[in-house]
Amino acid sequence: MTLETDRGRGTDGMISTHFSFSRKQRSRTAVFVTLLAVAIGGCVHMWAQRTDTPIIIADGSLTIESRGIPWANWSNSGSNTKVHPNAGKSVNQVEIAMPGNNRTVTFSAQKCTVAVRYASTDITVTTGNNGQGLQVTTDFGSFHNGATTRHLAHNNATSKISRVTVTQGNRIVFNATASGGTTVTIHYQ
Repeated sequence: MTLETDRGRGTDGMISTHFSFSRKQRSRTAVFVTLLAVAIGGCVHMWAQRTDTPIIIADGSLTIESRGIPWANWSNSGSNTKVHPNAGKSVNQVEIAMPGNNRTVTFSAQKCTVAVRYASTDITVTTGNNGQGLQVTTDFGSFHNGATTRHLAHNNATSKISRVTVTQGNRIVFNATASGGTTVTIHYQ
């Protein structure tokens, strides 16, 4: 590296710098930049694995939203069950927003089962006994593609959610009738 001043042109206060790297220094720089990129990519991947990918079941032209994962990325287990691609995440919370009956249920490595009734369609979101391995079971033939690849919309747009039941382990912790304006969010982290 050389440092020069340009005195001949009246620019005594200006300093220009020129960098020259040897072949060895260029090689080390390239290795450093590559390792830095790999480290950043690894951190982003780890962060993405820890982020919440909730399932949201919402009333008013019923939709099921897979917030973090497009439905095409879920695997099928029979014709009526879809399995979340990340079996290592866990349900840690279920939020029920129902006019006059809001509730949040927290989970800690426990089986979670959420049952929602809409018209004549039952939607069951469940996990294994440890809260992992989320899957959704319903008559997927009663749904069509929604606004995005993460949405499914029910073919009957005029009905409302009529019942929501949340089971923690083997114990029912929420069981209520609904009459519209209901949203159930299952947090999967």
